[in-house]
Amino acid sequence: MTNQSTGPGSLLTNVPGRARPQKQVLALFEEEVAELRRRYKPEFWPIFIPKAEDMYRWRVQLQCGCTREVFTYGSDRFPDENSDTDPLTGYRFPVGELRCSADHGPAQKNYRDIVEWIKSEVKEFPADPEEPKYGMSAEDWAMTRQVEPHSSAFWTVKLSCGHVSTSVITKVGWKPDDGPRLVSEQRAAQMRADFKEWWSAGGQEGWPEEGPERDHVRKMIGLNWPRPEPEQECRACSYAKRITGYQRIGWLVSRTPPVPAQKPDVDRKKVEARLAAAEAEVERLRKQLDEGE
Repeated sequence: MTNQSTGPGSLLTNVPGRARPQKQVLALFEEEVAELRRRYKPEFWPIFIPKAEDMYRWRVQLQCGCTREVFTYGSDRFPDENSDTDPLTGYRFPVGELRCSADHGPAQKNYRDIVEWIKSEVKEFPADPEEPKYGMSAEDWAMTRQVEPHSSAFWTVKLSCGHVSTSVITKVGWKPDDGPRLVSEQRAAQMRADFKEWWSAGGQEGWPEEGPERDHVRKMIGLNWPRPEPEQECRACSYAKRITGYQRIGWLVSRTPPVPAQKPDVDRKKVEARLAAAEAEVERLRKQLDEGE
């Protein structure tokens, strides 16, 4: 998802609905500020804590049709010049995308290509218990169970949609330049036949229905089951929505226009009299100069 605006302010329009009462919004803002003050030391407040008098309010419409209110620093900044932070990863969405918390029904899975491997973190795990987990049969558990303590590398990657995933798992020491590990053509053919048999029989619990997830499995088999997979499910695509329009509301704290300076009282007649006296004095001095020549 990318922002389709052609420049700052190009999405100004009338947004459906009404703005919330100013007092209500200000009270919520002050609650958030109080929480930030509890989280940060006072010396960091000027950096991380906004001031209510600097905040400008907007009504924003998202591509899903939902609307919400947002703030910008000042009236000359537009909502699509910023973005929300993904609550799952802590990374920011692409510029011009905000989070929609509305329930739009079951989310369809979205698979996106990995375009950048950002960083990895090694995590240690104890040996798996003898009792099966995750609802697996004893036979399947025996095939997958880790009998010794083990470790894995968890990668943070950027996807083609611009969002970030933090759940790509590889072996410790693996590097992107190493490329994925593949199965043989024969093994891929057997996997294809096995999946086809399961799906034609109606599948079994835990296997995907016809749709994006099954398409993803087919694609991975066609690529000889690469590990790590070159594309990943993007959860953020289900709730990160592009801004399609915005409307001004106004300052969070009403600004009182400055009182113009009062002009001093002027007695026109007195000023005219002083001006006439000054002109007469200038004329007298000129005569003296002329007589002295």
